[in-house]
Amino acid sequence: MCEITDQIKFCTCTQGHYSKLPHYWLYYRVGEMKEELYMGMPRTPFEYFVSNFKANEIKLANRLNESDAFDIPIKPKAGDRMEIVINNLKSYEERVVYSFRFKKGKWTIDEFDPFESLNHHIKKIAKGNIRFGETT
Repeated sequence: MCEITDQIKFCTCTQGHYSKLPHYWLYYRVGEMKEELYMGMPRTPFEYFVSNFKANEIKLANRLNESDAFDIPIKPKAGDRMEIVINNLKSYEERVVYSFRFKKGKWTIDEFDPFESLNHHIKKIAKGNIRFGETT
């Protein structure tokens, strides 16, 4: 996977469903636990098999905390989540998910938990496409 630059822009001007985009982001608020509990097989964390994962994760976290990262004003609350998916339309092995949580006034790196949205009531606040600047 290529290294992400700080030229990334999180856009809300998405046509169609986000799952059809090659790269997308979801911003959501986690609610109360549901009555049902979903479980599954653990997956090896992305940083063990994706080159540049940690470097990209840090760049994304830094970019999320910049005032011009989004095309619309975003006013996150403590506990809000951001999920960034890269290579969504490629093979399962090439799809990479970065996860962030809003804590103490800024976006911080968080462990990706694919079952969180299944086990909690989720309110999507915003979603959209990702525009990349120059990549190396």
